[in-house]
Amino acid sequence: MKSNFKYIFGLVLLVLGIAACEDSDKNPLNVFELDDSAAPYVRILLDETIVAKGDLASSTFSGTVDDPSDNVASWELSVTLESGGVSTDTVQLATITEFPSDISIPYTDIASALGITVDDISGGDFIRFLGKSTGVDGTETTVENYSATVTGQPEQLQAFNFIVLVKCSPISGTTVPGTWIIEMQDLFGDGWDGAFVTFEIDGVATDYTFTAGDAATFNVDVPEGTSELVISYTSGAFEEEHVYTIETPEGEVLGPFGPNPSPCIN
Repeated sequence: MKSNFKYIFGLVLLVLGIAACEDSDKNPLNVFELDDSAAPYVRILLDETIVAKGDLASSTFSGTVDDPSDNVASWELSVTLESGGVSTDTVQLATITEFPSDISIPYTDIASALGITVDDISGGDFIRFLGKSTGVDGTETTVENYSATVTGQPEQLQAFNFIVLVKCSPISGTTVPGTWIIEMQDLFGDGWDGAFVTFEIDGVATDYTFTAGDAATFNVDVPEGTSELVISYTSGAFEEEHVYTIETPEGEVLGPFGPNPSPCIN
């Protein structure tokens, strides 16, 4: 019996030892709990996390960067653009050495740093920001230091890996309330292969598509009093087959869009 007890006890110690090593390998960020060894943690509160494509030329990426443990010497901000699942090279944007600090960078400057213009950024793209902090003791922290346990930051505001979503701009220059008509065509004749058009009416989105045949028509009633209408396209497979037009309540036909339609119609 004693021999079995020793065996079981030893096995428990071995399991605990392995678990401890795994936890150590995870390198969790202790933010507030350890006064003399807290990680150089930085958080950012953005003014806006969504920007309309049509506003990129006149809008600014802005927010406030803070150092909750007062132990960060510098924070480097880099950026990449994710479009259609493909990311550009990551380039450095700014370095902050005083906390708290306001940050303000025009999206035109961000695009220029990426070697493009704001016209090259589409609705549905993500502008991803990556941060690296250096502590007063020289310790460097990036998103790679993260684990399942990040202590001291329950609201999950963090300045190491975050995004701004680019969305399509609201429809303008025409009457919005009334009946809009979507005419869809598939050049191969087998439906839209997972693609769809979205009408977002004052924040409420409805998707329209068809799964068989060569064409489909949808009437979309936009009620009186609507303040914002956003129309967007989400791709599927065989994009070279998809074409559509949209008729406004005034009878103006927009398009044709496609083959290979863009995410935004304006």
